[in-house]
Amino acid sequence: MTIPGDGAHPRTLLAAAEHDLAERDRLRGRRAVVAGSLQAVREAAAEARAKHAVEADDVVKLEHLSPTRIWASLRGDHAERLDRERAEEQAARYAVGVAEARVAAAERELVALDAELHASRDVDARRAAALRALEDWVRAHGGAAAADLDALLREAARVAAERKEVAEAQAAGQRAFASLQAAWDELRSAGGWATYDTFLGGGMMGDLVKRSKMDKAADLMRRADLDLRQLSTELGDVGRAGVGTIGVDSLTGTLDFWFDNIFSDWAVKNRIDEAGGRVEAAVRGVMAVLDGLGPRATALATEAAALESRRAALLRAS
Repeated sequence: MTIPGDGAHPRTLLAAAEHDLAERDRLRGRRAVVAGSLQAVREAAAEARAKHAVEADDVVKLEHLSPTRIWASLRGDHAERLDRERAEEQAARYAVGVAEARVAAAERELVALDAELHASRDVDARRAAALRALEDWVRAHGGAAAADLDALLREAARVAAERKEVAEAQAAGQRAFASLQAAWDELRSAGGWATYDTFLGGGMMGDLVKRSKMDKAADLMRRADLDLRQLSTELGDVGRAGVGTIGVDSLTGTLDFWFDNIFSDWAVKNRIDEAGGRVEAAVRGVMAVLDGLGPRATALATEAAALESRRAALLRAS
């Protein structure tokens, strides 16, 4: 880690921080390689241990009374086979030692890399502080660089504000999508019970289950409706049209519950189907909104990174 002396020029502080930043990135890359290698050598060590266990078992069979030893004795090659199996067992044991040594070496390197990365955990903050200090120095000394820097910072502020608005719209969209999906699932379940009640005569128990499903669906639709309104507000902040609402109502009337018959059952089933259609349309609308916001968020992130690079380059050259 590079440690400038007290009272160092902001440019010196920035150079030191960027040197440490590059080293941190190198360490991260090396750690990824070592972590992958560690997994591979652990698997190789496990295979080597398994192979050694087989070879050791073959030796035991030839050293002790077993069908293998009896057959080798009858064939007259017991000693020869035992020597060969012992040699193979020793080779397998050596392979285990080599594999385990590689595992230990990779583990030690990983621990060392983690320690170095921990020591450099503040490098981003130091670089940001150095950039701010150099920025203040440039502004204090005025000139063309200060004017260019001010223009760049205004543009960066605009991009940051838009990124915030887009992120808020995306979060609202995700909430709306989740609540709509929950309402849709409940409506499908209620629709199934309504079909059962209409065509198979679900009776009082079917009515109770259906009503419970419908009440829960209505609550979820109200939640989704609020989320859609919030989404419309957030989309307005980024100059986009909202999805609208799903027209929540009570979903059912009391006739179905108290005077159960085919006509009221049909009416309830139709209302469930209509509500499901509205929710499905809203789901598609929210998905389209999120699909549109994603590329914009990516473009803004790219623009922000480019502006930050220009800022750093301008400050280094000042």
